[in-house]
Amino acid sequence: MPDSYARRDLGGDDWGVTVLHCADQGAYRWPTVAAEGPLTAVSLGLPVGIDVSGGPVALARRLLAGEDAHTDVVPPFGLVAVDEGERVSVQQDWLGMCRLFTAKADGVTVVCTRPSLVAAFLHGTAAPDLDGWASYAVCGHFGGELSPIRGVRQLRPGERMTGRRREGGWEVASTHRPGVDDLVANGFAAQARPVRESLDAAADALKTTAASIHDLYGDRIILGLSGGKDSRLIAASLVAAGRLPRFVTNEDTRAEGEIARQLVALLREKRGLAPEHTLQLAGAPANVLTVGLAERARRLQRQHDYQFPSTYLARPAQRGRLPERPRGATFTGAAGELATGYWYPPADSDVPPDQAAVHRLLAAAPPGFATEEASAGERRRVTALVEHAKEVGLRDLHLIDYLYLVERVRRWYTSAYTTGMVTPFLSPGFVAATFALTAAQKRERLLHTGLIRRLVPEWSEVPFVSASTGGSTATRVWQGDGIEAIADLLDTAHGPITELIHRDTVARALRVAARGGRPDPRTLQQFTALAVASTRLEPDATRPGTSATYAALARIPRQRAAQVGPHPRIVGRLRWVKKTRLGRRIWSTVRSQVHRRDR
Repeated sequence: MPDSYARRDLGGDDWGVTVLHCADQGAYRWPTVAAEGPLTAVSLGLPVGIDVSGGPVALARRLLAGEDAHTDVVPPFGLVAVDEGERVSVQQDWLGMCRLFTAKADGVTVVCTRPSLVAAFLHGTAAPDLDGWASYAVCGHFGGELSPIRGVRQLRPGERMTGRRREGGWEVASTHRPGVDDLVANGFAAQARPVRESLDAAADALKTTAASIHDLYGDRIILGLSGGKDSRLIAASLVAAGRLPRFVTNEDTRAEGEIARQLVALLREKRGLAPEHTLQLAGAPANVLTVGLAERARRLQRQHDYQFPSTYLARPAQRGRLPERPRGATFTGAAGELATGYWYPPADSDVPPDQAAVHRLLAAAPPGFATEEASAGERRRVTALVEHAKEVGLRDLHLIDYLYLVERVRRWYTSAYTTGMVTPFLSPGFVAATFALTAAQKRERLLHTGLIRRLVPEWSEVPFVSASTGGSTATRVWQGDGIEAIADLLDTAHGPITELIHRDTVARALRVAARGGRPDPRTLQQFTALAVASTRLEPDATRPGTSATYAALARIPRQRAAQVGPHPRIVGRLRWVKKTRLGRRIWSTVRSQVHRRDR
């Protein structure tokens, strides 16, 4: 942590609050800590979407009075309200996305943004939670309220923890305030209403978010503009609101850059706007491989207390220290998948929705990577979540959307870790509108296409592309020193965390990479994350390095794999065609004919 960080301490003999944060808050207008008389407000994130009149202390006063202001916020956001020496309230957002963790031992309750610090305060050390790591191995994130540290849990959606001074100490309680279940149930109940109402509600939610951020941040917003549908809709809402952002495009996939350039050119030609547009190679090997794989993993885990997705091991290394000042505010198109049936099986699939939901969530690594016991435990947990969704009142493919929201969005999305990274598609009104759409309307991308046509019609005929369209220049986890680093971890990391997976699957993937092939990167990424965590949390189980595995791999002759099937560029163009409205109809017709022939 930089020495420049500001520190605020409140407390007495039997209670305390400590906050460390950037002393220089940049262009942000909402302070992390604000005080007025005996009241102190500590904000974890930005209260985008909430009525912020009166500032942080007024919001804290409303929380202490029992108001449910968190139901309007765009997650993540947490608030700690302190009436010095008398009362304290800690409020989690409606999705449970804010990284707030808690545990209790010997009559002491701790709440903190980092699970390892909770355990260190209570017990002096942090031990791994193997149920949490099994979830990470199978799903790619710590599911539900699980954490990487034993005995520590994340606050639930809408959870409010309160403390009141009583004679002889404090009375601490936890209550469940309105949360994600209430929001999606209300949205699902609106399916019988005209679809235009859903479009209007979604448009209003995006406009509110765009207006709200400008009350909290005094500079221009940065928006990651890709070739896909989600960032385009966010961009269209900002353009229509007269709040032109700075565009940044990662063109590791060439088609992404081509489409983004076309969209920006249309703004210049049709509207006379002159947006700033930066194109970059986010995952290019030259930007990534200057730091070895094991060190990238260690930095990533130190920065985010083990919680970040392993897919980011193929990105440039973290700096190793928290930033001196917060990054500029950005909008991300994440969570737009809720409106497009992103995880839905094919329309002609006969797989029941609840089974499809479980299958999608348990696919962070290929089949056979995790042990049977770890996979079975996660399957039971996720199946219970699906049954809970049915109790909430959800049916059909909306069960998949619910699982995507409360698991993938809540615990996997990286916007949970960065102040100022705003996810407009998580505004409550937009999320409710997505659950008011039918599955068929989502497959047709009705909300995206309808709103883009309404807000920036000149963009409506430009085809959508994605990172899967064509080849990519992004780094693969085995490049650079990747093979050697993973081989070394196979030799050295032998703690209980690594016993959650079948090591032979990792060895096979390494042999494919050593021959010059392309193994499934999920196997190597997930193992690297688990093994590095094991060396840090289970140091007594770490063995001395022998280089034996790498020496054996080095003897494997490299081979040039023969090309099978059509050229990748042709495949990319076919996928691009599939992204257009006419292309989807053609694709569906051809697929149904092939299926009938195969029968």
